[in-house]
Amino acid sequence: MTPAPAAFFPDTTGCPRAYRLLRAACEPPGTATDVRLVDEDIRPLGELLEYAIVAKMLCLFADWLDRHGHTTGLARPMQQFLRAQRRLNTHRWRMHHREAARVITILAGCGVPAAAINGIAHASLLYHADGSRQSSDVDILIPAEAADDAVNVLTRCGYYATGRRTTALHRDFDDPLVPGLTLDLSTRLAHTSEPADIASILARRTPAPQHAADLEPLPILSRDDGFLHALARVAAQRRWPALADALHYSAHPTTTTAVAVVPASAQTGWQLLRSCWPQLPERPPLSEADIGDAGGITTRHQELGGRP
Repeated sequence: MTPAPAAFFPDTTGCPRAYRLLRAACEPPGTATDVRLVDEDIRPLGELLEYAIVAKMLCLFADWLDRHGHTTGLARPMQQFLRAQRRLNTHRWRMHHREAARVITILAGCGVPAAAINGIAHASLLYHADGSRQSSDVDILIPAEAADDAVNVLTRCGYYATGRRTTALHRDFDDPLVPGLTLDLSTRLAHTSEPADIASILARRTPAPQHAADLEPLPILSRDDGFLHALARVAAQRRWPALADALHYSAHPTTTTAVAVVPASAQTGWQLLRSCWPQLPERPPLSEADIGDAGGITTRHQELGGRP
């Protein structure tokens, strides 16, 4: 069995089986790193489900079970439970996506540039809105100088303070499955809090891939900006979803941006990623000319000479 890096995964060092399966669930479909595990690694499932739920990886784990043909071997009630969780998460994503797009449109009308970040952005960009990427709230990046105005505008639109922070707001929904949404207005990213950097990053916003015709386009960070943020989150948070996001970014096609350097926090995140996947290149696969587009996780399709 692959040993668990103790410094990075203190939550699973006591259960190597959970480490191996959560590690496998992090990996993008069809990649050369995709771990093939057998039924003996998966059963009994109860303990693994607890680890997956606590790590907020249940839907990614359910997706992995499905893709590798393990779901059909489970008891029917367990199959129904896992698929119901995916359906619920897809419904939650649609509600969150629609509200995030509405909020960003409201802010734009007041002259406040904004972009969705973290789970809600990654669900569309990296996970094809398939219900596998969980997120409990919606994170929106805005300039620090616009925070007070943004809070005031959204308060007039039905949001109210949660008490955690002045920029953490909540809105109630008339939906039995998703009764409300917590909105975090962020003025910094994991790899930078400099106002000039945030302004440049917001200027490079791009629409998330469209997965449903009835949903508005969602402005998100450019691929490289999002990747650097995800890597720095790996270094800062040491959480499984952050690891999965960074790994999916590594497999995601690069696009040209104006990012010039890799901040130290993102470099640390990349080295932590490589401690789990040592076959990754020494430097993160960003699209700058001095770093190059090569590297990252190579899909089997690419290894055979196909298009990514």
